[in-house]
Amino acid sequence: MNNNEFYIGWMPAAPKGYAKQVTIAIVVVAVLVLALASLVSMQQKKFSNSVFEYGQLTEVTGIYQQFPVPSIKVYTQQNNGSSFITMPLVGYGKHGAEGIIRSLEEERAVSLDQKQITLKGTLIYYDGKSLLQIDKHDKPLLSIAATLSSSHQPKTKELGTVDLIGEVLDPKCYFGVMKPGRGKPHRDCAIRCIAGGISPVFYVRQQNAGPLYYLLLDEKGNKLNDFVKNYVADPVRLTARAVQVDDWIVLYVDTKKGLQRTGGLSWFKENDELIYCKPE
Repeated sequence: MNNNEFYIGWMPAAPKGYAKQVTIAIVVVAVLVLALASLVSMQQKKFSNSVFEYGQLTEVTGIYQQFPVPSIKVYTQQNNGSSFITMPLVGYGKHGAEGIIRSLEEERAVSLDQKQITLKGTLIYYDGKSLLQIDKHDKPLLSIAATLSSSHQPKTKELGTVDLIGEVLDPKCYFGVMKPGRGKPHRDCAIRCIAGGISPVFYVRQQNAGPLYYLLLDEKGNKLNDFVKNYVADPVRLTARAVQVDDWIVLYVDTKKGLQRTGGLSWFKENDELIYCKPE
């Protein structure tokens, strides 16, 4: 720019040297803005391909199990019909399914536990896990069969004491209803879901494999929604007795040791702190 050039706003055009400098500055700033925007967007967590079949009701026949969480055990056609998937039940909105099940049992004057039933509800599924949302307004209980033989009782296996680092999440949103369904952006929603009775799930990310999911109970087998709700979305360490119950692992959390926060949680990519710790 020529030092003799001088520009005042009311002039019809800026001198050539002055205009060139301004143009270069605008281009540089524009490139930096685009680069920064691209960098930030690339660092964002990707949306999962979880599914919530909103507005679509599906009839599901299986064995209702009250413990460890209200669920329906559905046998599939694989392995000559011996394979199954256990689908935890959740209620409409931010509510658990226990209140609906209790109402259905009172209405029919019968316990549904360990009976083959047919339910109508909305499927939620992701990463090999499925849930079923039931709503009293849909009249979800279609049929009840006789109590089944003991061969259909849940198979359990003690896995010992485990020390895990992971995240407490609300499974209804994580497995399909919300995107994102975990982490800080979803924290307030998850707290309300867990406070509303939806059984929490413990999410543990493995170093070289997909995540693991655990059902959470206290050491006596009781719900611990109130105990964990203030730790939702934080990386936490817990100690628990692990028991395989059919196709889920239940963690009986040592509430005396409590949950220990292990640090901050990334707003962007997966947090390296959420790593599986081997059983003791």
